[in-house]
Amino acid sequence: MSLLLLIGCIISFLILLLLMLKLLMDFERIKCTSDICLLGKTALVTGGSKGIGYDIVLQLASRGCKIIIASRTIDEKLRKQIIHETNNPNIVLEYVDMTSFKSVRLLVSRLKRSESKLDILINNAGIPVCSNATTEDGLNQTMQVNHFSGFLLTHLLVDLLKKSEGARVIFVTSFLAYFHTLTRRSVKGYKIYNSVFRNFDYANSKFCNIITADMFARKLKQWNITCNSYHPGVVKTGIFKIAEKNLTNLFDIVMYYSTIPLVIKLCGVEPRVTSQGAVQIAIAKEFENVTGSFVGRFLHNVKPRAAYDTKFCEAIWRASEEIVKLKPEERLD
Repeated sequence: MSLLLLIGCIISFLILLLLMLKLLMDFERIKCTSDICLLGKTALVTGGSKGIGYDIVLQLASRGCKIIIASRTIDEKLRKQIIHETNNPNIVLEYVDMTSFKSVRLLVSRLKRSESKLDILINNAGIPVCSNATTEDGLNQTMQVNHFSGFLLTHLLVDLLKKSEGARVIFVTSFLAYFHTLTRRSVKGYKIYNSVFRNFDYANSKFCNIITADMFARKLKQWNITCNSYHPGVVKTGIFKIAEKNLTNLFDIVMYYSTIPLVIKLCGVEPRVTSQGAVQIAIAKEFENVTGSFVGRFLHNVKPRAAYDTKFCEAIWRASEEIVKLKPEERLD
């Protein structure tokens, strides 16, 4: 009887926890209330061919903005679909493989030849925990796609951002950043060591997004460039299907199927709903001078505790500079 009571208490606690999470996610949603027209503006959205990124693209394009989608998906049907839905023909598809620093550099090289300025940069591309296989740069796949490549891309695009009057940079992160496992001991010899448990790779990468946005905010302020991080909540996208395919052991399988399907069903929202927050930050007048913020309604600027550790954040930044092999002239003071 006592065992049944214990099980009942655990189940009740989990249900209460999920209900609280749902209420928090519902309250956290930010709507786009801006009526700004974006004619003459240029925006780059990584991972803009699907999920949250795709809906961000639609909302920006519908306001007349020139959109550059940086993605591995280069499909003329996708471009025609966006044009059909927004009546905006100014849609450009640019190939980039975020698991390759070489590919990121090639993308920027093309953009510097084709674009005179960049007004909005949304670092949205992201993947869940993947296999143990490393990238061609010898790095953890999740960390490279979610953190290092966006870190490199933003550095390389600073010159184009400077040419805009009040450019805005956004890193799409996640509330899972609160569950990261990185500490000062994780950064040694300009290397960042993840937890031995691969389940934390995603949380660690998203925590690095917050740190990166904060550091860029301070370093880019002199050119009137703002940089913020934004967490969209639990979103019904294909990222969960990718995560499901990469389950490799019994522990991962049990953890996934005992939590994720229920969380998605109870708390998940469509990309169209949650992408509005990123668009609001990117265009609204109320965010003109907002920089270095972790944007939300209830959790606004309530960052993971380690994000306030200046020395730790600087160590992450310096290690990232070395890992992506920034040249001296590409580094920011």
